[in-house]
Amino acid sequence: MASKERIPQLDIFRAIAIFAVMAIHATSRTIAETQGTSLFHPFLLINKFSQFAVPSFIFLSGFVLFYNYIDRPLNRKTLGTFYGRRLAYIIVPYLVFSVLYYILKMTSGHTWDMPLQEQAAKMWKYLWTGTAYTHLYYIIIIIQFYVLFPLILWCLQKVRRLAAWAPLIGLALQWGFVLLNKYMVNHGYWHLTKGSLAITYFSYFLLGAGIASYYASLKKWLVPTRGGWRTGKGATWIALWLLWVIAGVVHVELWFNSYTKHSSINSLWYEGFANLHALLSCLVLWQLSFLLFGAGRSLLARLLVSVGACSFGIYLIHPLVLFLYRKLSIHGGSLVYAAFIAGGWLAAFLVSWFAVVIVQRYFRPAAWVLFGSAPQKPKAISSEQVRS
Repeated sequence: MASKERIPQLDIFRAIAIFAVMAIHATSRTIAETQGTSLFHPFLLINKFSQFAVPSFIFLSGFVLFYNYIDRPLNRKTLGTFYGRRLAYIIVPYLVFSVLYYILKMTSGHTWDMPLQEQAAKMWKYLWTGTAYTHLYYIIIIIQFYVLFPLILWCLQKVRRLAAWAPLIGLALQWGFVLLNKYMVNHGYWHLTKGSLAITYFSYFLLGAGIASYYASLKKWLVPTRGGWRTGKGATWIALWLLWVIAGVVHVELWFNSYTKHSSINSLWYEGFANLHALLSCLVLWQLSFLLFGAGRSLLARLLVSVGACSFGIYLIHPLVLFLYRKLSIHGGSLVYAAFIAGGWLAAFLVSWFAVVIVQRYFRPAAWVLFGSAPQKPKAISSEQVRS
Protein backbone atom coordinates (compact mmCIF):
# COMPACT_ATOMS: atom_id res chain seq x y z
CA MET A 1 0.00 0.00 0.00
CA ALA A 2 1.45 3.35 -1.08
CA SER A 3 2.12 5.74 1.78
CA LYS A 4 -0.16 8.74 2.02
CA GLU A 5 1.05 12.29 1.48
CA ARG A 6 2.05 13.86 4.78
CA ILE A 7 0.11 17.05 5.53
CA PRO A 8 2.18 19.20 7.94
CA GLN A 9 -0.36 22.02 7.62
CA LEU A 10 -2.66 20.06 9.93
CA ASP A 11 -0.52 21.13 12.88
CA ILE A 12 -1.31 24.76 12.05
CA PHE A 13 -5.00 23.79 11.93
CA ARG A 14 -4.58 22.39 15.46
CA ALA A 15 -2.79 25.56 16.57
CA ILE A 16 -5.64 27.81 15.41
CA ALA A 17 -8.21 25.52 17.03
CA ILE A 18 -6.36 25.47 20.37
CA PHE A 19 -6.10 29.29 20.28
CA ALA A 20 -9.90 29.34 19.96
CA VAL A 21 -10.30 26.88 22.85
CA MET A 22 -8.22 29.14 25.09
CA ALA A 23 -10.19 32.19 23.93
CA ILE A 24 -13.41 30.51 25.03
CA HIS A 25 -12.00 29.59 28.43
CA ALA A 26 -10.22 32.92 28.99
CA THR A 27 -13.49 34.81 28.36
CA SER A 28 -15.81 32.33 30.11
CA ARG A 29 -16.42 34.66 33.05
CA THR A 30 -16.62 37.87 31.06
CA ILE A 31 -20.19 37.29 29.86
CA ALA A 32 -21.47 37.38 33.43
CA GLU A 33 -19.01 40.02 34.66
CA THR A 34 -19.39 42.61 31.87
CA GLN A 35 -23.15 42.68 31.26
CA GLY A 36 -24.35 46.25 31.03
CA THR A 37 -20.90 47.57 30.13
CA SER A 38 -19.21 48.51 26.86
CA LEU A 39 -17.02 45.40 27.12
CA PHE A 40 -19.91 42.95 26.97
CA HIS A 41 -20.38 42.85 23.21
CA PRO A 42 -16.67 42.46 22.32
CA PHE A 43 -16.15 39.65 24.82
CA LEU A 44 -19.38 37.94 23.75
CA LEU A 45 -18.12 38.11 20.16
CA ILE A 46 -14.80 36.50 21.10
CA ASN A 47 -16.46 33.79 23.19
CA LYS A 48 -19.28 32.80 20.84
CA PHE A 49 -17.38 33.24 17.56
CA SER A 50 -14.72 30.87 18.92
CA GLN A 51 -17.23 28.08 19.55
CA PHE A 52 -16.00 26.34 16.40
CA ALA A 53 -12.98 25.09 18.37
CA VAL A 54 -14.15 21.66 19.57
CA PRO A 55 -16.11 20.88 16.36
CA SER A 56 -12.95 21.71 14.38
CA PHE A 57 -10.87 19.30 16.46
CA ILE A 58 -13.51 16.59 15.94
CA PHE A 59 -13.54 17.27 12.19
CA LEU A 60 -9.76 16.96 12.15
CA SER A 61 -9.89 13.71 14.13
CA GLY A 62 -12.35 12.31 11.58
CA PHE A 63 -10.14 13.41 8.70
CA VAL A 64 -6.92 11.99 10.17
CA LEU A 65 -8.48 8.66 11.13
CA PHE A 66 -10.08 7.99 7.76
CA TYR A 67 -7.16 9.44 5.80
CA ASN A 68 -4.84 6.97 7.52
CA TYR A 69 -7.14 3.92 7.63
CA ILE A 70 -9.59 4.08 4.72
CA ASP A 71 -7.30 1.96 2.51
CA ARG A 72 -5.97 -0.34 5.23
CA PRO A 73 -7.37 -3.82 5.78
CA LEU A 74 -9.71 -3.86 8.75
CA ASN A 75 -8.31 -6.82 10.68
CA ARG A 76 -7.21 -7.74 14.18
CA LYS A 77 -3.72 -6.32 13.70
CA THR A 78 -5.03 -2.97 12.45
CA LEU A 79 -7.51 -2.68 15.30
CA GLY A 80 -4.92 -3.79 17.86
CA THR A 81 -2.51 -1.06 16.74
CA PHE A 82 -5.29 1.52 16.59
CA TYR A 83 -6.66 0.89 20.07
CA GLY A 84 -3.23 0.29 21.59
CA ARG A 85 -2.03 3.75 20.58
CA ARG A 86 -5.25 5.42 21.72
CA LEU A 87 -5.15 3.66 25.08
CA ALA A 88 -1.60 4.84 25.70
CA TYR A 89 -1.69 8.34 24.23
CA ILE A 90 -5.24 9.49 24.95
CA ILE A 91 -6.80 7.57 27.83
CA VAL A 92 -3.76 7.47 30.13
CA PRO A 93 -3.21 11.28 30.02
CA TYR A 94 -6.95 11.72 30.47
CA LEU A 95 -6.90 9.62 33.64
CA VAL A 96 -3.86 11.46 34.98
CA PHE A 97 -5.37 14.91 34.43
CA SER A 98 -8.79 13.83 35.72
CA VAL A 99 -7.15 12.88 39.00
CA LEU A 100 -5.12 16.12 39.01
CA TYR A 101 -8.21 18.28 38.49
CA TYR A 102 -10.15 16.24 41.04
CA ILE A 103 -7.46 17.04 43.60
CA LEU A 104 -7.61 20.70 42.56
CA LYS A 105 -11.40 20.77 43.02
CA MET A 106 -11.28 19.05 46.38
CA THR A 107 -8.52 21.34 47.63
CA SER A 108 -10.05 24.61 46.43
CA GLY A 109 -13.46 23.55 47.76
CA HIS A 110 -12.05 22.38 51.12
CA THR A 111 -13.99 19.10 50.84
CA TRP A 112 -11.36 16.55 51.84
CA ASP A 113 -13.40 15.75 54.94
CA MET A 114 -15.95 14.03 52.70
CA PRO A 115 -16.35 10.27 53.44
CA LEU A 116 -13.90 8.14 51.44
CA GLN A 117 -16.67 6.16 49.79
CA GLU A 118 -18.35 9.35 48.62
CA GLN A 119 -15.04 10.66 47.27
CA ALA A 120 -14.53 7.44 45.31
CA ALA A 121 -18.06 7.61 43.88
CA LYS A 122 -17.53 11.21 42.82
CA MET A 123 -14.18 10.40 41.21
CA TRP A 124 -15.74 7.50 39.29
CA LYS A 125 -18.55 9.74 38.02
CA TYR A 126 -16.01 12.34 36.93
CA LEU A 127 -14.04 9.73 34.99
CA TRP A 128 -16.85 8.24 32.94
CA THR A 129 -18.60 11.56 32.28
CA GLY A 130 -15.51 13.70 31.64
CA THR A 131 -16.56 16.23 34.28
CA ALA A 132 -13.48 16.34 36.52
CA TYR A 133 -13.01 19.77 34.92
CA THR A 134 -14.95 21.76 32.36
CA HIS A 135 -12.86 20.83 29.30
CA LEU A 136 -12.41 17.09 29.79
CA TYR A 137 -15.79 16.19 28.24
CA TYR A 138 -14.02 16.44 24.87
CA ILE A 139 -11.94 13.35 25.64
CA ILE A 140 -15.10 11.37 26.40
CA ILE A 141 -16.52 12.42 23.01
CA ILE A 142 -13.33 11.36 21.24
CA ILE A 143 -13.36 7.99 23.03
CA GLN A 144 -16.94 7.46 21.81
CA PHE A 145 -15.80 8.14 18.25
CA TYR A 146 -12.92 5.69 18.69
CA VAL A 147 -15.43 3.02 19.72
CA LEU A 148 -17.63 3.77 16.68
CA PHE A 149 -14.76 4.21 14.23
CA PRO A 150 -14.27 0.54 13.17
CA LEU A 151 -17.97 0.20 12.35
CA ILE A 152 -18.04 3.42 10.32
CA LEU A 153 -14.78 2.47 8.59
CA TRP A 154 -16.18 -0.97 7.70
CA CYS A 155 -19.29 0.63 6.17
CA LEU A 156 -17.27 3.08 4.07
CA GLN A 157 -14.88 0.37 2.93
CA LYS A 158 -17.71 -1.97 1.95
CA VAL A 159 -19.62 0.73 0.07
CA ARG A 160 -16.98 3.27 -0.93
CA ARG A 161 -19.54 5.54 -2.62
CA LEU A 162 -21.12 5.98 0.81
CA ALA A 163 -18.19 8.23 1.74
CA ALA A 164 -19.51 10.89 -0.66
CA TRP A 165 -22.71 11.00 1.38
CA ALA A 166 -20.97 10.81 4.77
CA PRO A 167 -21.27 14.55 5.59
CA LEU A 168 -25.01 14.55 4.82
CA ILE A 169 -25.50 11.33 6.78
CA GLY A 170 -23.66 12.89 9.72
CA LEU A 171 -25.80 16.02 9.48
CA ALA A 172 -29.01 13.96 9.36
CA LEU A 173 -28.01 11.83 12.36
CA GLN A 174 -26.94 14.84 14.38
CA TRP A 175 -30.07 16.86 13.66
CA GLY A 176 -32.30 13.85 14.09
CA PHE A 177 -30.95 13.54 17.61
CA VAL A 178 -31.12 17.30 18.24
CA LEU A 179 -34.82 17.35 17.34
CA LEU A 180 -35.58 14.17 19.24
CA ASN A 181 -33.70 15.40 22.29
CA LYS A 182 -35.50 18.76 22.24
CA TYR A 183 -38.87 16.99 22.14
CA MET A 184 -37.97 14.43 24.80
CA VAL A 185 -36.49 17.00 27.21
CA ASN A 186 -39.40 19.42 26.76
CA HIS A 187 -41.82 16.62 27.64
CA GLY A 188 -39.79 15.47 30.63
CA TYR A 189 -38.83 12.05 29.25
CA TRP A 190 -35.09 12.43 29.84
CA HIS A 191 -32.47 14.94 30.87
CA LEU A 192 -29.31 14.45 28.85
CA THR A 193 -26.18 16.55 28.60
CA LYS A 194 -26.18 16.22 24.82
CA GLY A 195 -22.91 18.13 24.44
CA SER A 196 -21.10 15.11 25.90
CA LEU A 197 -22.56 12.67 23.37
CA ALA A 198 -20.74 11.91 20.13
CA ILE A 199 -23.92 12.02 18.06
CA THR A 200 -24.18 15.78 18.61
CA TYR A 201 -20.91 16.14 16.66
CA PHE A 202 -21.52 13.63 13.86
CA SER A 203 -21.70 16.26 11.12
CA TYR A 204 -18.11 17.34 11.83
CA PHE A 205 -16.66 13.85 12.24
CA LEU A 206 -18.26 12.54 9.04
CA LEU A 207 -17.37 15.70 7.12
CA GLY A 208 -13.77 14.84 7.97
CA ALA A 209 -14.36 11.25 6.87
CA GLY A 210 -15.86 12.32 3.54
CA ILE A 211 -13.06 14.76 2.74
CA ALA A 212 -10.40 12.20 3.74
CA SER A 213 -11.91 9.59 1.42
CA TYR A 214 -11.75 11.91 -1.60
CA TYR A 215 -8.88 14.15 -0.57
CA ALA A 216 -6.85 13.64 -3.74
CA SER A 217 -9.68 15.03 -5.92
CA LEU A 218 -10.96 17.61 -3.41
CA LYS A 219 -7.54 19.08 -2.66
CA LYS A 220 -7.67 21.52 -5.59
CA TRP A 221 -10.83 23.03 -4.07
CA LEU A 222 -9.73 22.88 -0.43
CA VAL A 223 -6.26 24.36 -0.80
CA PRO A 224 -6.04 27.97 -2.03
CA THR A 225 -3.39 28.34 -4.73
CA ARG A 226 -2.50 30.85 -7.42
CA GLY A 227 -3.52 28.29 -10.00
CA GLY A 228 -6.90 27.96 -8.35
CA TRP A 229 -7.46 31.71 -8.52
CA ARG A 230 -6.60 31.67 -12.23
CA THR A 231 -9.12 28.89 -12.90
CA GLY A 232 -11.99 30.68 -11.17
CA LYS A 233 -12.06 28.89 -7.81
CA GLY A 234 -11.32 32.17 -6.02
CA ALA A 235 -14.96 33.26 -6.17
CA THR A 236 -15.97 30.09 -4.33
CA TRP A 237 -13.31 30.68 -1.67
CA ILE A 238 -14.41 34.30 -1.16
CA ALA A 239 -18.05 33.17 -0.84
CA LEU A 240 -17.01 30.54 1.71
CA TRP A 241 -15.19 33.08 3.90
CA LEU A 242 -18.00 35.64 3.66
CA LEU A 243 -20.62 33.05 4.58
CA TRP A 244 -18.40 31.94 7.48
CA VAL A 245 -18.20 35.50 8.86
CA ILE A 246 -21.93 36.10 8.39
CA ALA A 247 -22.93 32.82 10.08
CA GLY A 248 -20.62 33.55 13.02
CA VAL A 249 -21.85 37.13 13.45
CA VAL A 250 -25.51 36.09 13.26
CA HIS A 251 -24.86 33.44 15.91
CA VAL A 252 -23.24 36.07 18.16
CA GLU A 253 -26.06 38.58 17.61
CA LEU A 254 -28.69 35.99 18.51
CA TRP A 255 -26.97 35.58 21.86
CA PHE A 256 -26.49 39.34 22.25
CA ASN A 257 -30.22 39.96 21.79
CA SER A 258 -31.01 37.14 24.19
CA TYR A 259 -28.80 38.65 26.90
CA THR A 260 -29.60 42.33 26.41
CA LYS A 261 -33.19 42.33 25.10
CA HIS A 262 -34.25 39.03 26.65
CA SER A 263 -35.61 37.97 23.26
CA SER A 264 -37.13 34.53 23.15
CA ILE A 265 -36.76 32.50 19.95
CA ASN A 266 -36.71 28.82 19.17
CA SER A 267 -33.46 27.26 20.44
CA LEU A 268 -33.02 25.58 17.05
CA TRP A 269 -31.95 28.95 15.60
CA TYR A 270 -28.98 29.03 17.99
CA GLU A 271 -28.23 25.38 17.20
CA GLY A 272 -28.53 25.93 13.45
CA PHE A 273 -26.24 28.93 13.16
CA ALA A 274 -23.70 27.41 15.57
CA ASN A 275 -23.65 24.24 13.44
CA LEU A 276 -23.37 26.17 10.17
CA HIS A 277 -20.58 28.38 11.49
CA ALA A 278 -18.64 25.40 12.88
CA LEU A 279 -18.96 23.42 9.62
CA LEU A 280 -17.75 26.38 7.59
CA SER A 281 -14.97 26.93 10.14
CA CYS A 282 -13.59 23.46 9.38
CA LEU A 283 -13.09 24.48 5.74
CA VAL A 284 -11.90 28.02 6.50
CA LEU A 285 -9.35 26.79 9.07
CA TRP A 286 -8.14 24.27 6.51
CA GLN A 287 -7.49 27.00 3.96
CA LEU A 288 -6.00 29.36 6.55
CA SER A 289 -3.63 26.60 7.66
CA PHE A 290 -2.25 26.19 4.16
CA LEU A 291 -1.96 29.95 3.68
CA LEU A 292 -0.06 30.38 6.97
CA PHE A 293 2.18 27.39 6.31
CA GLY A 294 3.34 28.70 2.94
CA ALA A 295 6.59 26.92 2.17
CA GLY A 296 6.97 25.89 5.81
CA ARG A 297 10.19 27.82 6.24
CA SER A 298 9.05 31.03 7.93
CA LEU A 299 9.42 31.53 11.68
CA LEU A 300 5.65 31.95 12.05
CA ALA A 301 4.96 28.65 10.28
CA ARG A 302 7.50 26.78 12.41
CA LEU A 303 6.12 28.25 15.64
CA LEU A 304 2.54 27.41 14.69
CA VAL A 305 3.52 23.85 13.75
CA SER A 306 5.14 23.50 17.17
CA VAL A 307 2.01 24.81 18.90
CA GLY A 308 -0.17 22.45 16.90
CA ALA A 309 2.04 19.47 17.66
CA CYS A 310 1.72 20.29 21.38
CA SER A 311 -2.02 21.10 21.20
CA PHE A 312 -3.23 18.01 23.08
CA GLY A 313 -0.96 18.78 26.03
CA ILE A 314 -1.88 22.46 25.89
CA TYR A 315 -5.55 21.49 25.92
CA LEU A 316 -5.08 19.36 29.02
CA ILE A 317 -3.03 21.79 31.12
CA HIS A 318 -4.15 25.31 30.17
CA PRO A 319 -7.20 25.41 32.52
CA LEU A 320 -4.83 24.84 35.44
CA VAL A 321 -2.80 27.87 34.34
CA LEU A 322 -5.99 29.95 34.06
CA PHE A 323 -7.12 28.79 37.51
CA LEU A 324 -3.87 29.99 39.07
CA TYR A 325 -3.79 33.20 37.01
CA ARG A 326 -7.26 34.16 38.22
CA LYS A 327 -5.99 34.14 41.79
CA LEU A 328 -4.36 37.48 40.97
CA SER A 329 -6.31 40.54 42.06
CA ILE A 330 -6.85 43.51 39.75
CA HIS A 331 -7.97 47.08 40.35
CA GLY A 332 -8.93 49.55 37.66
CA GLY A 333 -11.39 50.30 34.90
CA SER A 334 -12.38 48.68 31.62
CA LEU A 335 -8.93 48.82 30.06
CA VAL A 336 -7.33 47.12 33.05
CA TYR A 337 -10.03 44.44 33.02
CA ALA A 338 -9.62 43.83 29.26
CA ALA A 339 -5.84 43.63 29.68
CA PHE A 340 -6.28 41.15 32.53
CA ILE A 341 -8.47 38.88 30.38
CA ALA A 342 -6.03 39.12 27.47
CA GLY A 343 -3.21 38.35 29.90
CA GLY A 344 -5.05 35.23 31.00
CA TRP A 345 -5.22 33.98 27.43
CA LEU A 346 -1.54 34.78 26.89
CA ALA A 347 -0.46 33.14 30.15
CA ALA A 348 -2.55 30.04 29.43
CA PHE A 349 -0.95 29.75 26.01
CA LEU A 350 2.69 30.52 26.80
CA VAL A 351 2.96 28.63 30.10
CA SER A 352 1.13 25.57 28.74
CA TRP A 353 3.14 25.49 25.52
CA PHE A 354 6.42 25.91 27.40
CA ALA A 355 5.49 23.17 29.88
CA VAL A 356 4.60 20.69 27.13
CA VAL A 357 7.76 21.45 25.13
CA ILE A 358 9.99 21.04 28.20
CA VAL A 359 8.37 17.77 29.28
CA GLN A 360 8.43 16.35 25.73
CA ARG A 361 12.06 17.36 25.23
CA TYR A 362 13.67 16.48 28.57
CA PHE A 363 11.40 13.75 29.91
CA ARG A 364 10.65 12.12 26.58
CA PRO A 365 10.51 8.41 27.60
CA ALA A 366 7.71 9.11 30.11
CA ALA A 367 6.22 12.27 28.58
CA TRP A 368 3.38 10.34 26.93
CA VAL A 369 1.86 9.66 30.37
CA LEU A 370 1.06 13.37 30.67
CA PHE A 371 0.77 14.68 27.15
CA GLY A 372 0.35 11.75 24.78
CA SER A 373 2.51 11.09 21.76
CA ALA A 374 5.56 13.29 21.23
CA PRO A 375 5.53 15.70 18.28
CA GLN A 376 7.11 14.27 15.14
CA LYS A 377 10.20 15.97 13.82
CA PRO A 378 9.20 17.95 10.74
CA LYS A 379 10.41 16.59 7.43
CA ALA A 380 11.67 18.76 4.66
CA ILE A 381 8.92 19.78 2.23
CA SER A 382 9.71 19.25 -1.40
CA SER A 383 9.17 21.93 -4.02
CA GLU A 384 6.48 19.69 -5.55
CA GLN A 385 4.50 19.73 -2.29
CA VAL A 386 4.86 23.49 -1.99
CA ARG A 387 3.52 24.07 -5.52
CA SER A 388 0.63 21.62 -5.12
